[in-house]
Amino acid sequence: TSAALQPITFNPQPQATASAEAAAQEPLTATRAFTEAPAAIFPTLDRMTRLDMVDYFNSGSPKPSKNAFKGDSRIIAASDRSITIATSDVSEIQLSLLESGNDTILMVINTLKTPAPDSGVRFYTTRWKEITKGLFMVPLLDDWMLPEAQKRRDDLENTVPFVLASITYDPQTATLTLKNNLGDFLPDDDSKWVSPLLHSQLVYKWNGKKMTK
Repeated sequence: TSAALQPITFNPQPQATASAEAAAQEPLTATRAFTEAPAAIFPTLDRMTRLDMVDYFNSGSPKPSKNAFKGDSRIIAASDRSITIATSDVSEIQLSLLESGNDTILMVINTLKTPAPDSGVRFYTTRWKEITKGLFMVPLLDDWMLPEAQKRRDDLENTVPFVLASITYDPQTATLTLKNNLGDFLPDDDSKWVSPLLHSQLVYKWNGKKMTK
């Protein structure tokens, strides 16, 4: 509800300067949401590391920052509405701002690149309270199947217990694209007959309330 989706607020200490208080009232951007996110969202990147990453990106420096496991992390792309972070060599997070009436919803896409790229998506209020229902229905095998796949439905269900798909969001078109990566995971013999029976990608659009196919 509108009351539940409030802007990120700060609680400056009494000695906080007027400039700090003014900064707290700045419009919410994806970069600001990234730097202010709780540790549970970016467990391998503390706040100071995130701030350094923003400085490097804004200055055009290719210098990576070290995550908690001493791996390289860097910002890949950033705009007011979305930011993509390589948290390690094999993982990425895209944080995007979705407009919902007078409110804003934060969408976080986590992508693991091994054994084949696969993503998960979660939604939060601007106070980082997770929204678990109503915004996006994860597609099942039926959603991926082309009409001609019905003849081999049983074979597909036995061979493909789940679909590995990487997810990206385009804030300019408000579209969420799921790319089918099963071809990079299945043995060649299975991939040859499975791939032609499934959509190569699924596209959803944010309508202000939920993602619609």
